Amino acid sequence: MKNDKSHSQLDKTSIITLSAVAIAWAGSFIFIKVGLSEIPPITLAFMRFAIAFPVIGVLTLLTGANKSTQLQLKKDFIPFSILALTGVTILYIFQFYSLKFTTALTGSILINTTVIFMAILSAIFLKEKLSARKMAGITIAFFGLFIVISNFTFDVSAINAQELLGGVLMIVAAISWAVYSIYSKKMLQLYSPMVTTTIVFGLGALYLLPFTLLESSLSVITEITWLGWASLLYLSLICSVFAYVAWNRALSRLETIKVGMFIYFIPVITSVLSYFLLGEEITLATTIGGVLVLIGVYLTETA
Repeated sequence: MKNDKSHSQLDKTSIITLSAVAIAWAGSFIFIKVGLSEIPPITLAFMRFAIAFPVIGVLTLLTGANKSTQLQLKKDFIPFSILALTGVTILYIFQFYSLKFTTALTGSILINTTVIFMAILSAIFLKEKLSARKMAGITIAFFGLFIVISNFTFDVSAINAQELLGGVLMIVAAISWAVYSIYSKKMLQLYSPMVTTTIVFGLGALYLLPFTLLESSLSVITEITWLGWASLLYLSLICSVFAYVAWNRALSRLETIKVGMFIYFIPVITSVLSYFLLGEEITLATTIGGVLVLIGVYLTETA
């Protein structure tokens, strides 16, 4: 068995893999915006995981990843349900609805606060110490959040209501992802990343289904264009199957904080993609607020 020190080191393979995950998730904000032009938010989320679940299920069986651990779904149904709700159902209901009201770049900056909430939740539930450096990072990041959402409008009543709603929804998504990242460490000690991800996707899609049926008729599938399907396949295969497995595998081998640090590359990549592909404006408030968020995240992670 490897000692804890070697177990937590970021090697070249981990850096390359997590960088690829960051690029994939940065592109997801573009494809989500494209998908939302044709498909309602929760329906888009459901279809994403309805496609991803059987694909990753087959891969899990073919690679024999399911043989490395003994599945005790009845015993671990509640823990897996918590992961499914926080890492799929709640996360994507709030994230996809957020992107109905805000830009891809703003969304990518706000979801970046996952690391901040991971630090706060770790302090509350895992009794990890919040050092002065971490507190400074959290404070700076939240100030950056306010700038991004307010667009330098310090009169709360004058803040764009849609932008505010979009920002709040994305922050809830970030908290949900933080809970998933912390809680999944426990399950990844018992099950392989492939098995864990497969079960989470299946339960997550199942829990999305009733919300989907309330939101729209599934007959919307017949009206999706090739561009909508391209968006769905990117979100399902690249962002879900590849990125989730890579993320969970990294979480099972590395410290949560070292894995989380790769998230702050996402807004930088998304800013370039959203400018050239969606024609979104990169405002001064978004730039300054985004930089402050990244500084805050860096200070929190490296404390």
